[in-house]
Amino acid sequence: MAIDGSLSLVERDGAVLASTVILLRRAATGPEVLLLKRNSSARNMADVWMFPGGKVEESDHGPSELYRAMAAAVRELEEEAGVVLPVAALTYFSHWLTPAGMERRFATWFFVAELPEDAAVKVDGEEMVEARWVRTEDAVAEHQAGKLRLPPPTVVSLIDLSQHQSVGATVTAVLRRVPPYFFPKICAVDPEDIVMLYPGDAGYELGDRSIEGARHRAWWIDGVIAYRRDFSFPDRDSL
Repeated sequence: MAIDGSLSLVERDGAVLASTVILLRRAATGPEVLLLKRNSSARNMADVWMFPGGKVEESDHGPSELYRAMAAAVRELEEEAGVVLPVAALTYFSHWLTPAGMERRFATWFFVAELPEDAAVKVDGEEMVEARWVRTEDAVAEHQAGKLRLPPPTVVSLIDLSQHQSVGATVTAVLRRVPPYFFPKICAVDPEDIVMLYPGDAGYELGDRSIEGARHRAWWIDGVIAYRRDFSFPDRDSL
């Protein structure tokens, strides 16, 4: 259920490297997360709200892929949201690989970080056209009500983050656990009945959604993504 920074290139099958920053800030009602809205004319994910991020470029240098992804993450954050963040402020959160067979595939590193003091968000107005700070549980509730368009990795990450009551508790929990790896297997009966199985689901290895046992999956109901995970991600010290 986790990777160590050396994900199989065979599994990736040419997926584009990318990185994402989950930026948190402290608020009176609890931690808030930054969401950006993509331009309606965007080639991919038009009008969808998501975390800042993008492709890892050749100019993003580092001694390993992880460090290159971290360099890309802070660069994208500054380009899209106007926030300058040191690489050292990033904490590795998760890794997502687009399902096999999709036309455009990405191997995306997710990082979590806290908004620096006195920093202000300013969207680039081109790729991202709006920004908002929102409590994670409120973002999930809006999505479930059909009022906020979000991609699956964003929904799953928001639900994960909503378990923690402060920015500090979030970062501590993320540092303690083994970063989870999400490589979905699509099980579709028809376009209106799609389930994505994630590592750890009882049916994951065989790609069979009907197998009894632990659940780790997402599914769509009228465009709204639901998510279920029956276990906790393991702590680093337990391995």
